[in-house]
Amino acid sequence: MPDTDPSADPLFDLAFGYDRDLPLEAERRVVRESASLKLERFELTSRNDQRVPGLLLSDPRAEGPRPLILVGHPGTLDKSADYVLWPAQQWVERGAICVTIDQAGHGERARRPVSMDDFRNWPMRRLDQSLQTAVDWMRTLDWLTTLPEIDAERVGFVGFSMGGMRGAPFVGLDTRVHAAAFCISGATTLGGNPASPAAHLAEHLTDPGVYAPMTAGRPILVVAGELDDLVTPEATQRFYDLLPEPREIVWLPCGHWDFMPQGIAPIAPFLERHLNFGEST
Repeated sequence: MPDTDPSADPLFDLAFGYDRDLPLEAERRVVRESASLKLERFELTSRNDQRVPGLLLSDPRAEGPRPLILVGHPGTLDKSADYVLWPAQQWVERGAICVTIDQAGHGERARRPVSMDDFRNWPMRRLDQSLQTAVDWMRTLDWLTTLPEIDAERVGFVGFSMGGMRGAPFVGLDTRVHAAAFCISGATTLGGNPASPAAHLAEHLTDPGVYAPMTAGRPILVVAGELDDLVTPEATQRFYDLLPEPREIVWLPCGHWDFMPQGIAPIAPFLERHLNFGEST
């Protein structure tokens, strides 16, 4: 497991640990390519022998190592959704490489249709998928940092809704992520009052606020909707209040479901400033 915050409870090592020498068995192929955008599909092995499919977007004209932006999709969507590919393409145009994966239980990994009830009613399932997704991101980064086109010193993360909530433990625990943006995400989960000690632990391990203090020294951006009725402003504010410096927050006059397209406007300047690409170079 990558280096973690030394103040973290050993429980996190148990919950998110994995065998570092487990073969990645990565496969990679070009899906389509134009003059300015190459889209590649990859697949690799994560914990529990899960095969994790993902997409890598890059500019085929670019040379040399480039910054990497990992993009977490919202719940009920997947790696191929325009919600993630549209902003990713814009960041590629500005000089980055972007990667998104199907998070546990979504996309090619879904065994049945995904609904919002999955997040509200099933804390243990949410726990399993949250832990798996965080490790999947770590394993994906293990592979990506071996690629010559990736600058391992300029890694960023952007998570939308569930992508941000599942991304919080990944960012908190994996110090290879140098800057992160959490969008329409908050510090509380949707599970309600835990009915048992096990459910209480599940709530604890899936609460993004638990991992917020572990980002000390790394710049974090929070982008939120003032009218969000799913991840409430109170939940977002709690997450932000738990973040150490450096941090910044942007409130937009929108809700959860109309966050796009205005929601990505603050992200590019933040990433470019802290990962040194685009207009900042």
